[in-house]
Amino acid sequence: MNRFITARTFTIAKRCDHLLFSQRHLIVPSQKSFNKSVDEYVENQLQKEPSKIPIRLQTAYAAIRKKFKREPDNIDPELRNLLDKAAGQLYYDCANKYPYLALCKSFGLEDYMSTWFKLTLIHVWMILLRIHVTLDAAAYNRIRDGILNTLWLDVDKRLELLGAQLNQKLNTTADMRKMNGLYIQTLLEFDEGFLQDDTFLAAAVWRNLYLQRSFDPIH
Repeated sequence: MNRFITARTFTIAKRCDHLLFSQRHLIVPSQKSFNKSVDEYVENQLQKEPSKIPIRLQTAYAAIRKKFKREPDNIDPELRNLLDKAAGQLYYDCANKYPYLALCKSFGLEDYMSTWFKLTLIHVWMILLRIHVTLDAAAYNRIRDGILNTLWLDVDKRLELLGAQLNQKLNTTADMRKMNGLYIQTLLEFDEGFLQDDTFLAAAVWRNLYLQRSFDPIH
């Protein structure tokens, strides 16, 4: 079953425009110069005057604007294509190229879909943390969106396959909201732990991976 799900994930990846990195894309294309890092971009956003529009209306407006009006990212088309393909390959590696069953055994975790999701989120978080300091803001936003979009396509398909096996629907709106809540909580708590010290980061792992259950702290 694991091989089947992995194969399906690979198929999904091939169907997406922004997937599967190949050697022919290693040539660095010409690009416009970017001087704004991710940290500088965030700092500029934080310095903006807070809007008086209710947050729900802001969220709805941003979603509609993103769907119907593409904002220019000033990225060279060849570089944009390279980033999209890199995003797909990075996610595929995060989701499939780690010893899942070995980690479950070593960490004392049950072989559940939720376990795979939590372990994959850890790998995705580490990737995002690493590329955040190596790319400018526009390129980082592009590759981050590609990784996360592919994540949710993959999660939806895996839940669909497992639901068919168990003869029940697992990818309902309520189920996906729970998965999204876990995703937001995990990334925020890991960020907080990374910015603090080892005890905060260990606590974040305990809450998100072990759900505050007792476990052997040797790991």
